[in-house]
Amino acid sequence: MNLLLLITSWKDFLTQYLGEENAGNEILVNAFNYISIALWVILGIVGAIGAIYAIYLGIQLARAEDQSKRDDAKKHLITVFIAIGVTVLLIIIFNVALPAILGAFVKGNGYEKPVAIIKPILSLLKA
Repeated sequence: MNLLLLITSWKDFLTQYLGEENAGNEILVNAFNYISIALWVILGIVGAIGAIYAIYLGIQLARAEDQSKRDDAKKHLITVFIAIGVTVLLIIIFNVALPAILGAFVKGNGYEKPVAIIKPILSLLKA
């Protein structure tokens, strides 16, 4: 498979799957573009808030006089890092990986028909 033909956005996937002449394609492409932009904005906001909260927790960890307060701040700090990591991972999977994975099963990428497991998902997008 040629890597230059790899689908990397929802617009590319929807255009290839639904076709450019489909009237509903424009609405669906716009909807997915807005969702994608909103997710990238959420990623930036979560990253900024998470960084500020992590700095605050680091200061609490440094100033803690009691071992129980240090342990509590450390637990919260670990939770913040996990939450930021999961959020980043989910947004990247939805915006980048999922169109590429679904695009592998579309006509034009070497398959005449979508694979049976993916066909119901693709037919939902066609509605």
